[in-house]
Amino acid sequence: MMDRRLSKQEILYLLDHLEPMYRGASLKVYLSTEERYSGEGQPEAAGFLIPLSDKGLEFSDVLTLEGIPVLFPCSSQTSWYSQLGQQLYFHHDILKSAFYLLSGYQEYHLPDRDEHGRFPWKASVQYRLAITQKPVVNYYFEIILEAFEKFCRLNQLEFKREERAAPLLFLSHDVDRIKKYTLKNLAISTLQLLGLKKGSAGKKRQGKIVADYFKGILLFRKNPYWTFREMCAMESELKISSTWFFLEKTRRDNSSYRFDQARIRALIAYLIQQGHEIGIHGTLESSSDQEAMDGGIRRLNAVCGTSVSGIRQHYLMYHLPLTTGIQEAAGLDYDASLGFPEQPGFRNSYAYPFRLFDFEKQQAHKLWQLPLNVMEASLIEYMKLPVEAFPAALAPVLAEVSRFKGVFSLLWHNCRLDEEATPGIKRMYRQILEELIDSGFVAVKGREALEPFKTGGASGKNS
Repeated sequence: MMDRRLSKQEILYLLDHLEPMYRGASLKVYLSTEERYSGEGQPEAAGFLIPLSDKGLEFSDVLTLEGIPVLFPCSSQTSWYSQLGQQLYFHHDILKSAFYLLSGYQEYHLPDRDEHGRFPWKASVQYRLAITQKPVVNYYFEIILEAFEKFCRLNQLEFKREERAAPLLFLSHDVDRIKKYTLKNLAISTLQLLGLKKGSAGKKRQGKIVADYFKGILLFRKNPYWTFREMCAMESELKISSTWFFLEKTRRDNSSYRFDQARIRALIAYLIQQGHEIGIHGTLESSSDQEAMDGGIRRLNAVCGTSVSGIRQHYLMYHLPLTTGIQEAAGLDYDASLGFPEQPGFRNSYAYPFRLFDFEKQQAHKLWQLPLNVMEASLIEYMKLPVEAFPAALAPVLAEVSRFKGVFSLLWHNCRLDEEATPGIKRMYRQILEELIDSGFVAVKGREALEPFKTGGASGKNS
């Protein structure tokens, strides 16, 4: 795959993502990509040189330098770059490696999809190279900036890093299910127990689920999914403002409520009054249908009294480039869907907000991506971890986000504080939030998380 050199537009796409990280001399001015340079000897061109590779990705050829994979090596050199006088030259195509992961190239070109039509984790480069929990593109950018800073010193050019004050916490909640003990839920879980409908739980656990639904209906138990005031109280105590993505009812497997229902109207008004952000949880239809997307946003805006700016697709259903174009045409500012349902980590190997690449127009999409790092369903349903194992599962991702002072995106559904289904879950949720705040993470809403990464550094303009 990708057996060609990067185009000028693809290189500029990467440099635009780099610019908010520094000020002074611009990489766009001094970067040279000498095609004749093989990486083995000395380059012919003067300046700051990165060779371009025309070879495709071969996993057998991937090198590892300082723990970081080189997807497109250009030589046998075991260092990233060398100095010759006032010149700095790289030995490998680090730009192409970064572009392949960040741009969405693999999802755009690979046909692999799971049962829900999503790009599967096990088809990804991240899985193949065991780098899911490492934001490799951040490391690539760090290496490039380290080299460029050295180049600027050698050539008496101005260069200054943009320092970030603290890592950010983007806490969000998808409002999928608001009532647990219903005859519909009992019927579905019973069909799953009998093997007539697909389910993720084993036979023994599925039996407990059926029994729980039955007892809940029979004994008129309190609804454990209506947790909004409880969650808001906890967040208020910890000085956290979060983003709530609302999903409307349609004929497909979406929610069981409509935006204009009195109870939902009151809930949205309450969340806004508490200082939280409201976003739309795009229906299954909306990921591939412009009319469905536009209609849902219009109906939610009418309830909110203002325009929503962010979205997360239901089931993380995201099709490149179709969904991106639909979201942009709907006037949204950001999407928060790009994570692997199966595992915590970095789907595009990046710990910052970013923009996907439009391969048809050969430019960056306008829509920003707030990558999803962790959702509790990954830990509970896919990985089947006990509650006490959650912190260890989050630790590698948190360490990387802290290292780069990036954005940690945590999704926790309102229906996932159910002690009957997952004993100890409330205590663990609070523990996770407390530890994040105590370790220096600053809580922000979705639209606020974008701002530090949108201002151009070297150019001084918004990218």
